[in-house]
Parts: sequence; structure tokens; C-alpha cells
Amino acid sequence: MAVTRRVERTGVSDYIVSYPAASRIACGAAVVLSSATAGSETVKAGVNENAIIGLAGNRPEGLTKGKYDGFFEQYEQVPIIDNVGYALVSPNGSNTNIDLGDFLDVGAFGSGSTYTHGVLEEQGSTTGTTFAVTCVAKALQSVTMGSSSYKIPASDVAVGDTSITMTSGEPTTMGITVGDYIMLEDLNDDVQINRVASVSATSIGLVIPSTVTLVNSDNDLVTRLYPCLVKLIK
Repeated sequence: MAVTRRVERTGVSDYIVSYPAASRIACGAAVVLSSATAGSETVKAGVNENAIIGLAGNRPEGLTKGKYDGFFEQYEQVPIIDNVGYALVSPNGSNTNIDLGDFLDVGAFGSGSTYTHGVLEEQGSTTGTTFAVTCVAKALQSVTMGSSSYKIPASDVAVGDTSITMTSGEPTTMGITVGDYIMLEDLNDDVQINRVASVSATSIGLVIPSTVTLVNSDNDLVTRLYPCLVKLIK
């Protein structure tokens, strides 16, 4: 079923510098330094840490699109937003919404803290009103997410698959639209940030072939990600 492509907002102000990507990075991901060796500085998507240097901004006008729309590929220059911008946020498997003024940190997804993604969540998953040393940003808008934003695939997903079979009607319940960022989360292993290439009542097409395995009986998740305007905390 053809659907109008959603335009994701991922850039606002204060592009302070750009660095080459160490690996694939989604626009709107929180980034950290991957290598700080003189002459070879690179950045990667952050994970479960508060040492971010900013957000990956939109691809500058006139720059040749990378292999996948909405992502910077390895060694491409990533413009860094250092103050106010749109970050990718997730409810992290709970009935959570973000309220204006909530504190955010880099979420821990999959099996823990070893897989890069750069996606933010409420501080401590659900305690966004409380500041903690891990906080990296403060929400400048409210975002309704809730439990309808994540679902268990109706059948297993293998590495290399380009679509996900869902229970009938669930893509609509999730509010999925072509162009949305989504997260494929193996609760026992890795995660992947992807985008929606197509959508129907029973399937979600992927812009990038899956790099993770999702198992229905393990309750692995597909989660819709949202853009949230944030002020970075330095």
C-alpha cells in the first residue's frame, strides 16, 4: 500500500563541527567520539553513556546522498548539532511518553550497553522529571509514544530480511508511515536503527536489510522512534 513519505526533522541549530563517521549513523542520533587520535578523529552513535558531543544533523543540502537515505555511512562527514536539535527518542518497551521539560539519557537497548544506536529515552526509562548525571538532554516538547509504539513481529526476522511480518493491523496501531525511523531490538543481543520503506496492514518494509535476528517467541521488538526537540546538557 502506497503511503506518503514522512519528512523527519533532525536538525535545528548550532552545527559546530563535522567529523567522519566510524560506522553508519542515523540523522538525529546522539554521537560520541570513536577515535580521538590526531588526524583520525571519528564519531559513532552513542550507547548508554553521557559523553556525547552532540546530535547527528541532517545531511547538508547539495551533499550526495549516501547508500541509505537518512543515514551517514562510514567515513562520511557528519554535521554535529551542539545545542538545540531534534533527537531520536524511544519509549523503551514501556507505556512511556515524554513531557516538556523531561530529562533524557542515551537508552540501553538489546542485551545491554555494547551496541551503538544514539537513541534517547526518559532518564532512567520512566523518571524524566529527575535529573541524573547520565542525562544528556532536556525535552523542549512533549511527545506521545506509549505502548502502541512497539510490537512483537508475527514471525521471526533473519539477518538480511527486507521486511517484517506483523499481526494484521499493528502497523496502523503503531502509526507507522514510510520514512519513519524504527528500531529492531533483539532483547538478547544487538539492535539496529532502520527506516520504513513501505507499509501494509501486515508488513513493514525496511530501507536497510536487517542486521539482527528477531524471534517471536523471545518477545523481540520493533519500535517506532520519534523526533523530539531537545536542549543538550553540557
